[in-house]
Amino acid sequence: MSGASQLSELIAEALKQRATNDQMPSVAMGAGLVVPDYEEGVSKKDRARQALAGKTDRELGEIARLLGVQFGDFALEEAGLAVLEHGTAAITEITRRDAAKCFGDDLCGEQDVVEIVRKLFPIDTMGADFFSSRSLARDIEQHMIRNQGDWSVELLFDQIGALACSRDRFNRLIEAALHPLGRRGPGQAALVDELNVVLRRDGYVLNIVDEESGYPIYRVVPLGRGPTGSPKNLIFASNGPKPEIGFSDAINNDIVILSNAASCLVYDRPIRRDGLLWSELVEWWRGVAGVEPDEAARTLGLRLRASLASDAERNLFDTYFRLYRAKLGTTLPALIPQVYLHYDPAVVKLLRHRAGLSRQRMDFLLLLPNHQRIVVEVDGSQHFSQGGKPSLAAYSEMVAADRDLRLAGYEIYRFGSNELVGGSAAALIQRFFDRLWVFHKITTPA
Repeated sequence: MSGASQLSELIAEALKQRATNDQMPSVAMGAGLVVPDYEEGVSKKDRARQALAGKTDRELGEIARLLGVQFGDFALEEAGLAVLEHGTAAITEITRRDAAKCFGDDLCGEQDVVEIVRKLFPIDTMGADFFSSRSLARDIEQHMIRNQGDWSVELLFDQIGALACSRDRFNRLIEAALHPLGRRGPGQAALVDELNVVLRRDGYVLNIVDEESGYPIYRVVPLGRGPTGSPKNLIFASNGPKPEIGFSDAINNDIVILSNAASCLVYDRPIRRDGLLWSELVEWWRGVAGVEPDEAARTLGLRLRASLASDAERNLFDTYFRLYRAKLGTTLPALIPQVYLHYDPAVVKLLRHRAGLSRQRMDFLLLLPNHQRIVVEVDGSQHFSQGGKPSLAAYSEMVAADRDLRLAGYEIYRFGSNELVGGSAAALIQRFFDRLWVFHKITTPA
């Protein structure tokens, strides 16, 4: 039986057990399900099956979730959430354990821990172990209230199933634990900051979504909508003839530069979920160029700068490092120039059966935590003119390429080249990056 069929049967069985023949239509309507009226000889379960026929997996998941909440049926709600969360970013057991450690042995401050947990987990019907005659609720009261400190929050999460439950339920537990009824002021804010360091590893963050009596209410939300997948080939800093690229192993996606290798750089190390830092790029360059550690950053900077084609690009590059290298230190994201996005091995003028790929290179790329990819473009007149005259065709090609990039999950920011030269350029560049760091929650190390 398929997963959808199993869920459909779970829903039908729940309706059979929880409602009479006459009650079924009104009970099911609470979950948006239209059940046929009672008909002689047709069982409650068959009526439910008729109503569920043809539903998509997602529709079945939502019906199961809603009925689970309505009936107080933990297993049915979890089954629905499992379907709804399929294919989305998980919060792993490692992250859940590390989040629990942030709380130490105090989950919810001034709130009643038993009542908080009871709203989300069936602790009154769960035994602490197979042979226990007491409910888990009694054990939580014993070890976390009467004998506070007996259990850590990590042990509590293990006992109630918070390390393996749906992401939605885990998030609601964290949010309830942070409610200002239990924690307020600097203590709440400090705990949120600590939890965010942990949650960001899986692509989530606690954001303020409301307030109560002047105190913030937090929700766990996705950090961003970056491209799926991880970077595999980073070809950048092109400063000469276009390189000829081939595959040394097409199965592993390993590339080799066949000619003009000196005109570009290829970063061949794995890029972590935290993105690519300047310190990592410098360390890689030290091995590639065979330079001493104290010379690596300087010589790499000169090599990257040599790939820039205009005063505006050079000013952006220079100002970025002047402003942020000391301020962000080892957490400074690498500002990577002249990055190949598409690689077209053919010379465009020789193409007969197709057009060349547009936007083969990006002016600058930042690879930030959680797959966030930031493209910075410096626009000269060639972006909107041809032969010195305004061109709708050139402009249309540019904005079409932008649309494709955005739909692939990239963020794109454009500057006119005239903005990046002159006395006000440094202040403009600083305002942009300061706001970008706030938006992506990149902070200066303490």
